[in-house]
Amino acid sequence: MKRFIKHFVFFIIPIIIWPISEGLLPITTFTFRHFEALSFKSKVPHLTRFYPNINSEMKAVGDLCHHTDNSIIKIEKWRTDELGFRNNKFTEEADILLIGDSFIQGSSLSQEETISSKIDSKTNTKLRVYNMAPSSMSEFDRLIKSQIIKPPKLLIYSIVERNIPRNIISYDIEKSITKDEIKSFFGAYNLNVFIDKALKQYSVDFIKARINNVRGHGIPAIGNSKMFFLNGIKQKYNDENLITTSKKIIAYKKYCDSIGIDFLFLPMPNKETVYYELVPFSKQPNYLFRLDSILTHSNIKTINTLKVYNEYLKENKTLLYHLDDTHWNSNATDIIAEEIIKMQKTRTHNTVYN
Repeated sequence: MKRFIKHFVFFIIPIIIWPISEGLLPITTFTFRHFEALSFKSKVPHLTRFYPNINSEMKAVGDLCHHTDNSIIKIEKWRTDELGFRNNKFTEEADILLIGDSFIQGSSLSQEETISSKIDSKTNTKLRVYNMAPSSMSEFDRLIKSQIIKPPKLLIYSIVERNIPRNIISYDIEKSITKDEIKSFFGAYNLNVFIDKALKQYSVDFIKARINNVRGHGIPAIGNSKMFFLNGIKQKYNDENLITTSKKIIAYKKYCDSIGIDFLFLPMPNKETVYYELVPFSKQPNYLFRLDSILTHSNIKTINTLKVYNEYLKENKTLLYHLDDTHWNSNATDIIAEEIIKMQKTRTHNTVYN
């Protein structure tokens, strides 16, 4: 019996120590960028998708060419606030609140390069800007009704061209009290972060990926541009998505009207749309121009991002997207931040930025 116990102890100790040690290691130990490193993967209760109260820096590479000779190393600095959103600090009541996907969050960008950071720096912090991405209008509704945040003056909703917005699911605070209390308990002292790091076993995934030589599967552009695309020539642009997306955006505007805040739609073009000649497409897809026309006719304020990019590229050859990644680069966030500030000035008739 003693021999059995001894063997059992020797067997069980590594099983216990491995996840505990992984929980104590730096969050980026087994990943090639912060986006995966900071994501909750287990079912441990958590408030938002990403780890809260993180201040991290790493050498990262793009999602399209990781672990290949075409990967480009970038220094990524990431900070998340107490809710897990990518901000230097939590802002309860913002002048501008951004909701969107990985573009708005700033995948493959350092903290100072994100769209929210650019707006903040260009206005000398005179605007309270809060980045609530990646997230949804349903998440916004939950945070408003839970009184975690207050309605902003302007809500900017963004989504990349290839995706479709989701319906708003109204938050029932009475039915969710217990669930929210559980999330708060596990969030105390970042307990849920430690548990998630221990349970998701990224070290095992890392070992498997290296054995199987897993790498980014970006589609190379034509010629010698060294640019890679997510879908390339297979990228679809269909009328059904156009109709569905326009209806959802109109519904978002009505929701914002109902709680007294301004709404602005900011579409993110696919990389394939901007650099269509390198895909190659015979002509530039007009999906976003058609969507902009529908929404403008419905009195929805929009920034025609693709039009802005096209005008810029007539005079400039500086890239707007990373060569080895799906997402926009710091040059693009700089340009669109300027457009947002221009619209904000027009909206408020305020000259505090001059």
